Amino acid sequence: MYLLLFTIIYCVITQVLNIGYIPAMGVYLIGLILIKGFFSEELKDVFNLKKTKYLYKENGFKASLMELLSLMLIFINSYLIDYESLSLFEFVYLLFLITLVYRFLFWGITRAIGKKFSSKV
Repeated sequence: MYLLLFTIIYCVITQVLNIGYIPAMGVYLIGLILIKGFFSEELKDVFNLKKTKYLYKENGFKASLMELLSLMLIFINSYLIDYESLSLFEFVYLLFLITLVYRFLFWGITRAIGKKFSSKV
């Protein structure tokens, strides 16, 4: 839930400050992936090299949905910054890119961060 709130705040800031397409998407994704890499215990946890079924069991439905919504908001925000109509090829490419980024990098970010903070308490 905190990730979704952080994403909404980030989208509002990028719209108000009129930040460009590449920095708006890149700063957010690279920043969160670096945080995930810092908080993950092993390299296979950073790149989600486990089976999808195992990852879904490990992360749960709610966390998975919140992470996907956050990623979708970033892509929509970036699209609205540099608004151009998408061709069918560009839409399929964008959908494929979202799927790859979510599956191999973004999925499990809240679990990695939450596990690190819960072990310190």
